[in-house]
Parts: sequence; C-alpha cells; structure tokens
Amino acid sequence: MIIAVLVVLFNVFLLIFPQIVLTAARDGLLLWFNNVLPSLLPFMIASNMLISLGFAKFLGDLLSPVMQKIFRLPGAAGFGLVTGLTSGYPMGAKAVADLKNSGELTTQEAQHLLAFCNNAGPVFILGVVGVGMFGSTQVGYVLWAAHIFAALFLGILLSIKSVKKEIVFVPVKENLIKYRKNRRSNMHSVGKILGDAVKNAMESMAIIGGLIIFFSVTVAVLETISQEIIGEGILLGIFAGLVEVTGGARRLAALEPSILTLASVAFVLAFGGFSVHAQTFHFTTGTGIKNGSYLLAKILHGALAAVFTILLWWVLRAF
Repeated sequence: MIIAVLVVLFNVFLLIFPQIVLTAARDGLLLWFNNVLPSLLPFMIASNMLISLGFAKFLGDLLSPVMQKIFRLPGAAGFGLVTGLTSGYPMGAKAVADLKNSGELTTQEAQHLLAFCNNAGPVFILGVVGVGMFGSTQVGYVLWAAHIFAALFLGILLSIKSVKKEIVFVPVKENLIKYRKNRRSNMHSVGKILGDAVKNAMESMAIIGGLIIFFSVTVAVLETISQEIIGEGILLGIFAGLVEVTGGARRLAALEPSILTLASVAFVLAFGGFSVHAQTFHFTTGTGIKNGSYLLAKILHGALAAVFTILLWWVLRAF
C-alpha cells in the first residue's frame, strides 16, 4: 500500500514539474548514450564470452589460493572481484550473478562476494570525478585508493564469519592445458557464443538505460522539493547521491572544497546510489541474494571509504 501511494505521488509530481522532468529525462538519455553505453557494452560482451569460453574458471584456479586464504571464497570469485574492480558497477553484480547461475558460487558465497566487488570503476573515479568534477588527478587517486582499500577491507571483515575451506592450488601449467582444451571445444560454436553475448549485453544495457533515465527524473524532482526543506549544501549533495551517484558527486564537488566534502563524495561513490542498486537487483533477481544485506554492506563500504579518504588525505598533506 505504501509503495502504491509513493508511486501515485511520484506521478503527481511529474505532472507538476513537466519541464524539469523533460530536461532530466533528456539528460539521463544522453548520459546513457554518450557515456554508459560505450563504456559498459564492450565489457559486458567480453565478460559474457569469457564465461562461456571457460576463462572465469581458468582465472578462478589461478586466484584460488588468494581468494580462499584472504576472503574464504572459491577461486572462481576472483573473476567477479577483478571484473568489479576494473569495469565498475553494475558489472561486478553481473559477474556475481553469472557465477552463481553457472554453479561456481553458492548463494552465501555470492552474497559475500557481491558485498565488496560491485564498485565504481577507475575510469569513473579518476576521470569523471577526479579530473572532470574536481579538476585534480590527486583527488581522483585518493578517492580511488580509498574506494579499493575500503572494498577489500570489507571483504576481509565479512570473511571472519565464513567457514574456512581447504586451499586447493592448481599448477599453472595444468591450468593452461585445461583452459586450452575447453577453448578448443568451444571454438566451433564461437559464432553462437558471440551472438548470445551481444544479445545478453544489449538487453542488459536497455534495462540500465531505462533505469538511468527514471532515476535522473527522480533525482530532479526530489531535488526541487528537498531544496525547500534542507537547502543547498552537503546534505543535499549526499541526499542526491543516495538516489543517483553521478548527480550527487557533481553537487558535492561544486561546494567549497574541504575534507568533509571529499569524505562525503567517497561515501556516495562507495554506496553507489539507488540507481545503481536497481541495476544490481536486476542482475541478482533469482539468485537468492538478499537485497537488504547487500544494502547494509554498501552503507558500511561508504563509511569505510569516507574514513580511508580522510586518512589518506592527511597522510598526503603531511608529506
């Protein structure tokens, strides 16, 4: 009943602010077309193909000692971690869902991995936020380092309650032989693998595009209303970032530079915003992963990222 009331209110606001809605929808569409589509689509296609060709298993065997000893997760989880750290959200979530659906991870393992692998990509933090919003590569590197340290630290914290498993090390030579055999067995169907990868990626990108447009409109409407309540400042920037990460980071970066502003940006980037979470939930639907547990983990990730940002900034200032 509450959700239905909120949806009705949202539609009323759409009618009250038609110009704001139109502008926000256009901005969201351009953001998806000019930035998100070209940056994520190649990674999605490549990720789908790598899993189909057995590369995820290959990488998992190589990373098995590290993943099991540090995070108490199977080696296959290494593929999800690497994808999330390099490609950015929601690619980490997609990788986790694919590993769960292919039987490489249990539901509990997928829940654990998703909590710290679905992160902002380095291109976004260093380029868009660091250089584009703050005009500083140093700020970008501080935010990125804090982001990664916080994610890995969170993964270690969550591993404390995990059941310790025996570490199985597969020699590199044996691993390569297995991968080459699997790759040769799939070469005859490479056309189908490529076609399926493109189809899956385009379907996912269409859904991501729709969510970006929807949340761009949501942010614009909520900002218009909330400005009258909480005014301009850090609170409004954080509020906007909780809904959509890019808009929130942009608002915070436009404020007077301070360590508090930087920490707030770090929190917003690590949390991800509900626009990203909606994309994440699209991929994890049917996997058994609990959305509530994931959101709690992202809040903790945001808090850790803010703390690490302050510490790193103080260290840099000291030298």
